Amino acid sequence: MASQIDELVRMRDVKTLYELMTEDEEWLTQLDAAEGLSKLGDRRGYEFVLTALLSDDDAIREVAQEIIDSPEMAKLHEEIEAERQRVRREHFASARKRLQNGGKVFRYKTVYLPSGAIIGDDSLGKGFDVPALEEHGLEGWEVIHMLPSRRATLASSIDEQFTGAYFLLKKEILPGESTELEND
Repeated sequence: MASQIDELVRMRDVKTLYELMTEDEEWLTQLDAAEGLSKLGDRRGYEFVLTALLSDDDAIREVAQEIIDSPEMAKLHEEIEAERQRVRREHFASARKRLQNGGKVFRYKTVYLPSGAIIGDDSLGKGFDVPALEEHGLEGWEVIHMLPSRRATLASSIDEQFTGAYFLLKKEILPGESTELEND
């Protein structure tokens, strides 16, 4: 199949490569087609390979990593990153302008805390401190959502164990804080 993919790349047949990437039943053919799309500068192929890096299957991850490490992918990655940085600079400029005109601007981030940092020994029912969230709060970040993280365990029956939580934080940037826009 690799020689057929190479022929499709040579013919610049993006449509067929995309169909193979999204519809073929063989994961190796899908990744070959994604690599072919990437060679033609089609970002959908690059994104497909990035997603394959998250697979539970070691063989899929290994092939995806080989593709990502190729010179063609490095070039495409640089182009995508340059475009992402350009768009980000435009968003920051727009946000600064909005602040100057009295509009609102917000930053968002996610923080993961393991269960030990959240759950403490509170025998009197008074609550307990969460230092990491306290620090973010003192910096102006507000918790707007919490998503618990659980791990399934097998004991005598199936059980779920609380392992921590993801906290979505929000911070309003005030007009005098426009330099904070670009701080991560």
